[in-house]
Amino acid sequence: MICQVSCVAIIGLGNPGIRYAETRHNLGFWLIDKFAQSQKVSFREKSQYCSEIVKVNYSNKSFMLVKPLTYMNESGKFLKNLLLKNNCEVSETIIIHDEITLPVGRMKISKSNGDGGHNGVKSVFSAIGNNLARLRLGIGQKRNPSMDLADYVLSKFASEEIQILQQQKENFLDALKSLMSEGIDRSMNRYNQTSPNTI
Repeated sequence: MICQVSCVAIIGLGNPGIRYAETRHNLGFWLIDKFAQSQKVSFREKSQYCSEIVKVNYSNKSFMLVKPLTYMNESGKFLKNLLLKNNCEVSETIIIHDEITLPVGRMKISKSNGDGGHNGVKSVFSAIGNNLARLRLGIGQKRNPSMDLADYVLSKFASEEIQILQQQKENFLDALKSLMSEGIDRSMNRYNQTSPNTI
């Protein structure tokens, strides 16, 4: 077991490997990595769950940070077993992922609604249900209507978008910490509002 007592799972969605590291679809990985760095902990690969995992204590609670390595479309493949083996409740689980309906620099906290066509979220819902919290990070709509959606989400951010993400990083981390310490309802009330720093 990774956790000897019950813990809360935080799952960042993305694709493994250098090729995808700075793409729009990997914002979930990006933010969970930033949080791990802020807590001075490092991920380790756990082959039985096909994931990178690290345990961290925050706000007097035990959390398990998870980065599935199955590629986005199969993000949920090992999650049911992972949560079961580590005494993690689905209802307390937090997933972090990119959101095409929000502009870059915006975020939204939500719970128990549809997958919005996001294949990674769809895979998670199929595996463990949708009774969980989601921290959705905007990647913006594609500017070229003829561009394939898959190509767009696997594209890299423009320099001005990277600047906005860096400006909003602490705000994103604060929202995640709020979810961890205060729960979803208070976090939604506090953070689900328009940010001026968007594209």
